[in-house]
Amino acid sequence: MQQLEPIFDTSQVSATKVYQIKGKLYRYLHQDPYCRSDHPQWIFEPLSGQKSKVSIKVNINKIRSGCISEVVGAVASPTLEATPRGIQQSLF
Repeated sequence: MQQLEPIFDTSQVSATKVYQIKGKLYRYLHQDPYCRSDHPQWIFEPLSGQKSKVSIKVNINKIRSGCISEVVGAVASPTLEATPRGIQQSLF
């Protein structure tokens, strides 16, 4: 069973940690640059292997209410990016 630590402050959110939101595992991407400054939002991406494939936005009220929990001991690996040069080399 996973040990969960509730998050109540946005300063505790990190891109290297794994978070559980509504029973699914996510990693933090970045703060939404298009939201209003008085209503900040944070974007989370589901980890690979999850049924959900859609990134979600979480506002300050969800974070302060403790709806987000950190999975203690789990580390999110950075996503792999394919470059055009890498794709071309893999074809030949």
